[in-house]
Amino acid sequence: MTKPIIPAEEFAERRARAVDAARARGLDGLLVASRGGGTLDRYADVLYLTNFYTHFPFIPDFEGNWSARAHTFLVLPVDAAPELLIDVPDDGRIRLADGKVSYSDFVLEDTAEALKRAGLARGRVGLVGGDVLTFTMLNKLKAALPDLTLVPADDVLTKLRSIKSPGEIALLRRASQVGSRMIEAMMAAAEPGASHGDVVAAGLNHLVPAGGILYNSFMASGRGGDPSRLAKSNFPTWGSEKRLEKGDWIRLGISGAVDGYVFDLARAKAVGPVSARQVELFEAAIACIEATLGAIRPGATAHDLGAAGLGKQTALGFKIDGVFSAMGHGIGLGWDDPWLARGVTTPILPNMVLSVERTITQDGYLGDFEESILVTPDGYELITDAPRRFW
Repeated sequence: MTKPIIPAEEFAERRARAVDAARARGLDGLLVASRGGGTLDRYADVLYLTNFYTHFPFIPDFEGNWSARAHTFLVLPVDAAPELLIDVPDDGRIRLADGKVSYSDFVLEDTAEALKRAGLARGRVGLVGGDVLTFTMLNKLKAALPDLTLVPADDVLTKLRSIKSPGEIALLRRASQVGSRMIEAMMAAAEPGASHGDVVAAGLNHLVPAGGILYNSFMASGRGGDPSRLAKSNFPTWGSEKRLEKGDWIRLGISGAVDGYVFDLARAKAVGPVSARQVELFEAAIACIEATLGAIRPGATAHDLGAAGLGKQTALGFKIDGVFSAMGHGIGLGWDDPWLARGVTTPILPNMVLSVERTITQDGYLGDFEESILVTPDGYELITDAPRRFW
């Protein structure tokens, strides 16, 4: 069956009709926003505090029928019992013995009532996770509670979540081991004739039985000096129809979660015999990671790690011109602090778990490498254990 294709002209016609409608209403223009993904989304803060995750996908509010689907709110007063507002039934995992759990189709309205019950209707309340609220939801909350003052407070949980407990470290080890086995399966499947989809499917055959979920798989393949061989896709990231050929390189950067805790790693290899130029790029990415990890010591900051890795890249003769200017980040129930970038003064402390990553490109070649590590009192310990080199 031939894949349907919408012609470019149709998209232009749609935009023209939207502009006409805006003009007819006296508007100067439109701001069109979307929310993508949803496989994991932004669940970390409530899960961190209550062990609750809503699996319901985001849908717009339908007045009189539901509100704030895919959203969860925890009302956490300083001098009263907490209340958790959820949009799907508890599956038995919620941990909130000292508080109340309210399941509702009208999550937003019930959150406003919970704030009233907590005596916070006229309070000054810190808002954690404000980036997950839509403009409409926030305005409805303000209308229901006109005397409530909300102030940004993301840093409260950012700081707490950056240092992992022994239980969290155990979960992150398990997640990284599952991710390591997944990427091994994907690398084994990356042979001549395979598509990017075939490669991801091989990894999912391990990930899904292990109870994990894929968040994304950054994929690209190509051949130095031959732009026609470059293969990548945004939606889905494994959607390219090109098949691998001998002489190509391929990079795999995968992330997902097991029991909510994230794995994040990357590898690259040659398809068929490896060339010296491919090895140069592959090894450069590894060298940048090694330089970053070498900067971990008591008293080090996120700046020190970022500067060490990026400095190694420039010393090797590769420009820093990618879309990601950090050498990595914390991981836990998502992408945590700190970001390993120049100028970030956050200290690197024991029991942080970091993913250290670098992608390097030049002349149509690409090297990609990422490891996850546990910071220890005198250094670090790898928690990813996939082979480093596939050549």
